[in-house]
Amino acid sequence: MTENHPELGTHCSGNQGMKRQLKRIGFFRELPYGNPDGLSISSSFSVPLDKKSDVLSYLKSGVHFVVSPGVSRDVLSAERTIIGSLTLQTDGIFAWPSDLAYYVEKYSVSLPQEFLQHMAHNAWVIPTDIDIHSLED
Repeated sequence: MTENHPELGTHCSGNQGMKRQLKRIGFFRELPYGNPDGLSISSSFSVPLDKKSDVLSYLKSGVHFVVSPGVSRDVLSAERTIIGSLTLQTDGIFAWPSDLAYYVEKYSVSLPQEFLQHMAHNAWVIPTDIDIHSLED
């Protein structure tokens, strides 16, 4: 039996226990793994410059919970430069692809205000008590 708890972002299903549905950010429609109905990376606005280093540090510090054997390439460059291996990272509430930090750093792509406020509320530090087995992407 499954119980939905949308106000908590969780559900209980059988013996799995409580699962938290992560909020996905950075899955731009141009990316091979992106959301086809999602935002366009080319229409994003700039991250406030005074917080850019904090944002980059936070994004790069996320807990890796899914690892891909492939590589991520820059979809905005003509050379399709290799960014690195692709992982999904989290802070226990939000999930983002590891190359999001690259796009924020190189192209100043924007992030949702809710996520910026969440990072600031966490004092720009990823929590250390994340149980990746309790998360759903």
